[in-house]
Amino acid sequence: MFKKILVATDGSDMSYRAISTASSLAAAVNAQLVFALVLVPYTVTSVHMPLPSGLLPTHAEHEKANREHAQQVFSAAEAIAKKANVYCQLATLEHEQPWRGLVQLATTHGCDLICMASHGRGGLSALLLGSETQKVLTHSQLPVLVLR
Repeated sequence: MFKKILVATDGSDMSYRAISTASSLAAAVNAQLVFALVLVPYTVTSVHMPLPSGLLPTHAEHEKANREHAQQVFSAAEAIAKKANVYCQLATLEHEQPWRGLVQLATTHGCDLICMASHGRGGLSALLLGSETQKVLTHSQLPVLVLR
C-alpha cells in the first residue's frame, strides 16, 4: 500500500489531528512519515514612505521566528508519531506558495501519499484566501488524503 506518507503541518489544531490520523494509518500499513512544514520566506515589500524603526521584522528576526515555529510544530508531531510507534522524518522548505512547497517536498522525499487537513473555508473566504489543499489536489501527481 503506502510506504512513505508526507503529512503537511502548519501548527494548527487541524494539522495536529491530521498528524494523529496519519500516524495511525502509518502504523496500520507499516509506513514511514515525513512531517512537512512550508515556511514563508522573508520578503520586504516596497514602501514609498519611511516607516518607524521596528515596524518590520529584520531578516534575522524572521529566520529566528521560523526556526522556533518549526521546532514547536515538529516536537509535537514527533511525540504523536512516537506514541504510534511510527518512524518519522522532518522536512522544511521556504516557499512563497505553500502548496508548491508541499508537492516539491513529497517528490524530494519519495512519498507516495500526501496527507493534509482542510480548514473547510467556503464562499468569499475561499475565494479570497484560496485553498492550499485544493491546489495540492489539483497539481499533485500523488494521491492526497484530505482530513477535516
